[in-house]
Amino acid sequence: MNIRFHALLTRAFLLAVFASPVLAQQSNSVPAIDPQADAILHSWADAAAHRTAAVIRIFDTIDEVQPDGSKLQFANLRTFSIQRPEWLKVETSGDEDARTIWMDGKTLTVLDRNSNVYAQLPMVGTIDQSIDLLQKKYNMGMPGADLLTGNLYATMTENCSAVDYIGVGYVGEEQYHHLAFIGGPIDWQLWLSVDAKPTLRKMVITYKQLHGEPQYTMNVLKVEEGIAFDESAFFPVLPAGAEKIEIRPVEPVQQKEDTP
Repeated sequence: MNIRFHALLTRAFLLAVFASPVLAQQSNSVPAIDPQADAILHSWADAAAHRTAAVIRIFDTIDEVQPDGSKLQFANLRTFSIQRPEWLKVETSGDEDARTIWMDGKTLTVLDRNSNVYAQLPMVGTIDQSIDLLQKKYNMGMPGADLLTGNLYATMTENCSAVDYIGVGYVGEEQYHHLAFIGGPIDWQLWLSVDAKPTLRKMVITYKQLHGEPQYTMNVLKVEEGIAFDESAFFPVLPAGAEKIEIRPVEPVQQKEDTP
């Protein structure tokens, strides 16, 4: 899985728009994928690849492990409005977050509604490329943005060693295909609908190498496709008195050279 889009929230970081420092994992090996899981993943990815305009609404939670090992859970509602290849709006309302992101094809704007501050960056190509730039240059991930990628199959199978088909399990009152992905620092699970064109209902990520093994859980509440958006929906609407601030690039980590 391309985990640049998923990270533990660091709420102390002002304008931590998408999420906090991301855990990187690298693997050059080809994952062992169960044939049934592989077919379901391909069906899901192929259907999503043809999605050009949609509104996706999700509910997610993140564990915050305390020094004594106890856990607190924080929740967010997020609404993604997407018009490929360049337009995106993300509205987040949560326990401690209130942020809006706009990509209008030229500029990426981030508004922290609680603090009434915003920042702007030039977009770089497509939505996928702009999100990738945010991660690489500014160390920001966007929870839920895996759903926006143009190649879900590659995103979900990247950097894992195995994909297992667990069976059919329940999410709420409905049954879904349950898939498990074994990674390095993280494992993740998907629940996909049992039909010819599977859709994602739930995802759980476990951060195995962090203290207390916290989890990120995402539930997809609604997906509406074929939306006829007005272009103005993706232009930033800033409240009165909003202050513009700067998002500074993250300094690259310097590798220490071996001493003779």
